Parts: sequence; structure tokens; C-alpha cells
Amino acid sequence: PRHWPAFLVALVPGFFNWAQQVASDFAAAVCEQGFLVDGSLVEAGSNAACAVSARSNEAWTLRPTLVAVRTFGKGYILTSIVWAAMVVYIADSKFGMAAAWSIIGGVLSLFGLVHAEVVYFPWEPEGDADFHWEVVGGYALTAGFLIAIDLVQRFKQQQAGPQEDAKQDQDAGNPENADEVRV
Repeated sequence: PRHWPAFLVALVPGFFNWAQQVASDFAAAVCEQGFLVDGSLVEAGSNAACAVSARSNEAWTLRPTLVAVRTFGKGYILTSIVWAAMVVYIADSKFGMAAAWSIIGGVLSLFGLVHAEVVYFPWEPEGDADFHWEVVGGYALTAGFLIAIDLVQRFKQQQAGPQEDAKQDQDAGNPENADEVRV
């Protein structure tokens, strides 16, 4: 039950991919039907046309929200794996491992394996891949935050000392080490 959030988070990139497909299909259907010019219908293909092709990369750069929908939907299968792994480790309070998965996500996005349409080298991004640095930065910030939490967690465990370890062993049903330190 505690890993249900990971399942739900793993669905998010797939939802973004689906939303991008639906929005693209809707825009293409609108453009194919024609346009109203001065109150009269002008057939598509005549003098009137969509300003931007609904299926082109340009259409997705018109608004920042469109860029986000497209970016989070690309490479959604790998993105789902990375995000789910991060949430599983967060739920298990293993923040160092969650940070490792965040770094993996950053490396994957650095090369276009997630959040991009094509695979590329970071120093030679293709097309609209200029946005990849923002995504890599997001994964890096997340990893930094998770590492900070992990360090605080480790520091608190060291401060608690062996008495807390014995209490945890006893609470976990492991009496083997619990007898060593009694207060």
C-alpha cells in the first residue's frame, strides 16, 4: 500500500503523452475543417491555412504549457520507470537511492532518451532540444534535495547512537542485538 503513490506517479508521463496526441489530433482536425473569414466559411487548402502545422514542432513552442506537455510526454516509458523508482525509494526513506534515480533521469534526459523526440549528444541538441538543459537542471536539483535529506537522516541516526539502534531492532522483532544495550 505504501508504494501506491509510485504507481500513480508512473502514470503521469503516459498521461502527458496521451494529452499531446489528443491535442495534436484536435488541432489537425480543426485545421482540416476550414476557417471563418468575415463570417463565411473558407475551405482548408484555399487561401486560408493554419498559421502553424498542428503536427509540427513549431506548434508545441507557441505556449510554455505546450512545451511542458510535450516534454514530459516524450520518452514516457523510461520516464515512468525513473519517476516510479524515485517515489518507491522516497516511500522507503532511502533518499540516497532516490537521488541516484534522479541522477539517472538527468543523464537520460541529457542524451534525449527521455523528454525528447530524438537521441542526441548534449553538446549537439537536435531541433527543439534546447529545453533539455532545464530538464537536466530539474533532475539535478531534485537529486541535490534528496541527498541533503539523506545526509540529515544519516546525521540524526549517528546522533541517536546505539541506544536508538537497539530500540529499532527490538521494534523490528530482532532481539538479537537488542540485549547488547539496555538502559
